[in-house]
Amino acid sequence: MTKSIQVQVPRRGIGSDLTEALAAHGLDARIAEDGESCVLDVTFADDERERLVAGAVRAIEAYLAERMLPLVVQRGDGGIIVRPPAD
Repeated sequence: MTKSIQVQVPRRGIGSDLTEALAAHGLDARIAEDGESCVLDVTFADDERERLVAGAVRAIEAYLAERMLPLVVQRGDGGIIVRPPAD
C-alpha cells in the first residue's frame, strides 16, 4: 500500500499551485475538497528505485556545485554517470 500524507491549505488556488511545486520534487498531490478548506493527498510519484536515483542525483549535483567541480551528472545504464561536460 502506498503511504500518503494530507496537507491542509486555506484555498484551492494555493492547493493547485502546491501540486505543481510538489511534482517538481517527485511527489504526487491530488486535491480533495474538505468543506471550506482544501486538502492535498500527497504520495511519492515514482517507485523506490527512481526516488533513490533522484535523491542521489541531487546530492551529487550539490557536492559538485559546492566544490565548483566542472562535472555533470547524467542518468544512464540504470544508474548515474558523473562525467566532464560535452564540448
